[in-house]
Amino acid sequence: MENLLELQKKNFIKFKKQLKYICDNNKIYRKKINDGNIKIESIKNINKISKLPLTTKSDFFTNYPYGFYCANKDKIVRYHASSGTTGKSLIVGFTKNDLALRNKIIIENLKRAGVTKDDVVQICYGYGMFTGGLGFHEALEEFGFSIIPTSSGNTLKQLFYMQNLHTSVLITSPSYAMHIYEVAKENNIDVKDLNVRIIKTGSELLTDEMRRKLKKAWGKNVVISQDYGMTESMGPCLASECTYGDGLHVCDSNFIYELIDPVTKKSTNKNVGELVITSLNNECFPLIRYETNDIVELEYKKCKCGKEGIKIKRIIGRSDDMIKVKGVKVYISQIEDFLLSDDYCSSNYEVQLIKTKDFMNDIKIVVEYQNIVNLNFNKNISMLNQKENELMKKFKETFGIKAKIKLVLPKTIKRYETGKVKRLKIIYDEIYA
Repeated sequence: MENLLELQKKNFIKFKKQLKYICDNNKIYRKKINDGNIKIESIKNINKISKLPLTTKSDFFTNYPYGFYCANKDKIVRYHASSGTTGKSLIVGFTKNDLALRNKIIIENLKRAGVTKDDVVQICYGYGMFTGGLGFHEALEEFGFSIIPTSSGNTLKQLFYMQNLHTSVLITSPSYAMHIYEVAKENNIDVKDLNVRIIKTGSELLTDEMRRKLKKAWGKNVVISQDYGMTESMGPCLASECTYGDGLHVCDSNFIYELIDPVTKKSTNKNVGELVITSLNNECFPLIRYETNDIVELEYKKCKCGKEGIKIKRIIGRSDDMIKVKGVKVYISQIEDFLLSDDYCSSNYEVQLIKTKDFMNDIKIVVEYQNIVNLNFNKNISMLNQKENELMKKFKETFGIKAKIKLVLPKTIKRYETGKVKRLKIIYDEIYA
């Protein structure tokens, strides 16, 4: 088995080749390096990569959309784009070799999660510019797997195909997997009677408590496996869980992974920090020290599946999903874990950040209560108020700040059958406005 030192040597050879390719084919990257007075020859090993300047998402909008491409237009066979939920969509080009590389990585990740050619795979991601739907579809098709390309939405139809075609692998977001369960229950369908044995989740962060909820809903023997990636990294190609679900194996044959302090942007030897990635084989849209905005914890260990190497032990959250209330930093994923740890709370919630004049901010959390407690709460308002007060007290003890928590009827909060679920809502106080 290849050890870390051997891998670093092999990847450094790839990196030097990729760096020369980038400098030869992209004037913006070349200028960034030259402006930093960096001599490429001075980078003698993989640990010296930190000499190179960081790349941010805002950089990619220089000479948008082609500024950071390293391939001529006649070599580009596909375009994909980010959702643009936090601004303008980032458009990424793919060459034929890029797509082949992506397919190979995705299949390796699926096999690691236990997917075989005997499975029937239902893809519940959108098939538009998002990398997920077509990304998984093309990889599975190229390597001879059976596919049900349902795309997203029309949940009853999704269940129809799952029942009749005996879907065994479901590829979707965590929130949509829970929504399928809810719709099935409303229509007297027990998802545990279906043939689903693996749920591959992506697009959104899978928190520990959401995993627990999914296991409870779909069955304890169903493998819940998380993928991690982004449009910039060719889609779900950065890391993926195996059948054991104990952290995400990184794709160390195609990316170099670093951690930096999210505030100082300096390299850190700590296990927790903002993830920075450098690609090793990409043709059209290679990356040099790209700030992902994701706060993660890395570890080096041998997994129960036998693979040894770097793993993402946990994804703490996105820096742009972090909110500050009364001077305290809280991630949306931490709030989700808090809510879902209580069996009264469902997976449908909205975090309202109330901007105040003093810039200290207030927070309100609206969460649907579970159907199982529906009758009790409807009959006894004081019981509902008591539960809200209990949650607010527990929130203060957990996070050190107060939050207004409102329990509401099931189906009160908007559902998102397509695209990423929107958890955070910014509200401006009247005085602030």
